[in-house]
Amino acid sequence: MPNRVPIALLIDDSCPLVHVYRYHWEDVHKKAPMTKDGRPLLDVVPNEFLDRFCDVVQRHGMAGKFSIVPAPAGLGDVVHGIAGFAPELTRAWLTTAQTRLSDRFDFCPEGLTHNLAVDLQTGAFLPQGELEWSNLQDRTTLTPYLTRELELLKAVDIDATGFTSCWTFGQKVEAEYLVAMVTAQQAVYQRAFSWYFLHIWHRFPASRPYIAYAQAGKTLVSINSTVDDFFWATIDSPRTDQAYIESITDQLLTADGQAGAIRDVLNAGGWPILMNHWQSFFSNGLETGLAVLDLLGHRVSTTLADEVAWTSCSEIAQWAVLEQ
Repeated sequence: MPNRVPIALLIDDSCPLVHVYRYHWEDVHKKAPMTKDGRPLLDVVPNEFLDRFCDVVQRHGMAGKFSIVPAPAGLGDVVHGIAGFAPELTRAWLTTAQTRLSDRFDFCPEGLTHNLAVDLQTGAFLPQGELEWSNLQDRTTLTPYLTRELELLKAVDIDATGFTSCWTFGQKVEAEYLVAMVTAQQAVYQRAFSWYFLHIWHRFPASRPYIAYAQAGKTLVSINSTVDDFFWATIDSPRTDQAYIESITDQLLTADGQAGAIRDVLNAGGWPILMNHWQSFFSNGLETGLAVLDLLGHRVSTTLADEVAWTSCSEIAQWAVLEQ
């Protein structure tokens, strides 16, 4: 076990072009999607944003996991492209993710649509969202659903080493969900060691990842987040000034490294695993959250270099096994 504690970014909801949060908002509120301060939520996250995100995480040596929603909001998929856009744009996004992130970030699916569940036989949308649907299933129905998620990513040469649960997908039937994840990974990638992100344990800063399943030579590690998504506030604010950026960053880690949620986790003996969302960095086009991430990366490098090491989810899963 290295001397430094692992720190990681868990990036949820990322996908080519589609601003999935905008579609979640519309589904929940049944009206035109808006920020809290009254601005329309944008439909599209342009490819160039991924480049700027990669610039930031590479500059600071960050690592963790990067979700890819295979068929975001049901508006196409990573194999055939997104409706209304040239397929080349989806391929370009995937190429950028592969070439610029794969050495430090694990890839994984996050549902099929991160919206309505899909009837795998017909391709039609079910009347339930994936979260609601998942918690009424067992391994016999969850396994083919998860397998389809992996198959779409594998078809575009993405090595999906784990799973992210959209919302709390599968939490009410977690024992069945564990078996389904293990079985799907074995079927698609012939992988016997994997990880998943489901549990949000921000109230338990001392918590660490743990082995959730270990049977018949197959192991699945639960990687739980311990630091909340403080970037989220930037979605609903028009502010982009430096004082605002610093105020958000302070909630994660102060300039001296002595306070903030990351310091709280370290002081408690836990591992700082940061839950984040693609839309939280995009900030409805203002990219304020990305500026916060850039400042946070600088603070981690300058104040915590002797305490933490940016680590991918696969590496964290291996460390978790060594600890137990």
